[in-house]
Amino acid sequence: MPMQMQDLQDLFVMKLNDIYDAEQQGLQAMQQLSQRVQSPELKQGFQQHIEQSQQQVSRLEQIFQQMGQQPNGEKNLGIQGLIQESQKLLSQDASPEVLEAGIIACQQAMEHYEMAAYGTARTYAQLLNNDQAVQLLEQTLDEEKQNDEKLTQVAEKINVQAMQG
Repeated sequence: MPMQMQDLQDLFVMKLNDIYDAEQQGLQAMQQLSQRVQSPELKQGFQQHIEQSQQQVSRLEQIFQQMGQQPNGEKNLGIQGLIQESQKLLSQDASPEVLEAGIIACQQAMEHYEMAAYGTARTYAQLLNNDQAVQLLEQTLDEEKQNDEKLTQVAEKINVQAMQG
């Protein structure tokens, strides 16, 4: 049953639920994608990001707890669509370099989705004067930006390799 949306606090809780499910789905997708990559740099990046995502989930749980809330378990359809795109890619007959270039693109799409969501949630937390949530969301937003930059650096090498087939 959809929750009643009366004010920004309700919207904030809804956004946190969206992000929480996106992180859960993203974790599963990263574990699947990391098994398909051969580049040691990319494999290590996935492992680090998986560990980081687990910490990010823990931060979200902290925010829920502080507000006396529980995640509601609703599916985040946006991230689900991005994950379906990555699964479609995995079903293609592609060279390892081309596959990895595509995997990076899919992962960056998920990072950008998360950066937008965390940025919005942080803004809501600021407006609601929830300083603890602001701090926790800002920490995660910074990590997401760093992950995106790392993926770009790896992509610059792998995309060149993919050009050569």
